[in-house]
Amino acid sequence: DGNPPSKQSPGIQSGGEEEPEPDDEPHLPLPPPMEIMKDPSASEEKVQEETEKDYVKDLGIVVEGFMKRIEEKGVPEDMQGKEKIVFGNIHRIYDWHREFFVGELEKCVEDNGLLPELFIKHERRLHMYVVYCQNKPKSEYIVAEYDKFFEDIQSKLSISDFLIKPIQRITKYQLLLKDYLKYSSKAGMDCKQIEKAVELMSEVPKLCNDMMNLGRLQGYEVCCLHLLKKKAKNSCFFPLSVLHFTNLEL
Repeated sequence: DGNPPSKQSPGIQSGGEEEPEPDDEPHLPLPPPMEIMKDPSASEEKVQEETEKDYVKDLGIVVEGFMKRIEEKGVPEDMQGKEKIVFGNIHRIYDWHREFFVGELEKCVEDNGLLPELFIKHERRLHMYVVYCQNKPKSEYIVAEYDKFFEDIQSKLSISDFLIKPIQRITKYQLLLKDYLKYSSKAGMDCKQIEKAVELMSEVPKLCNDMMNLGRLQGYEVCCLHLLKKKAKNSCFFPLSVLHFTNLEL
């Protein structure tokens, strides 16, 4: 009919349903406690406290399974001392979560308001994960170097499948708090403490990632120096000064 097409309202989506503008979005009531505590990344509808118990169970497989099995079996002569590097401080993480954190998270299922304070109060304790991640590249290197040894002691899942669990877990806490912040904000609640908790728990995974990257970089440098020294040892043309510079034993 020659008339220009009318401009679609920004509140109208392609499906034709009108949505409220962000500024006009009504305050929504908070969902039931069990809903907030659901693990955002879980495929099944598990509450966070339940997935925490699963996580502690996995840590127990490492500490009370793999570590004890290695202690009983013994390690190859050239691996002695390295087995401790494989596991890092995972036993400390396991003890703290089993003896303390699971119980505290259970309280948060009943009272969501305790959730932000739990993470703010124990921020320093959660830096155990930063230490764990700093060690992780060395751990990966040793597991790869002695892969046959670890194949003999592991079950259906490999040891690497369990050693990655703490790194996956520290990220999930951040997602949980962000989810809680979203619901609390929509409910018109005071979100200062929740925002602080989100900020803290965004920083911890970032530090973990930085430490792993640093560890991999350091591992790469050591590996290169080791190869360099090997070449120097086997070649009469390689400058001996390199050996003094690397300061590594042949």
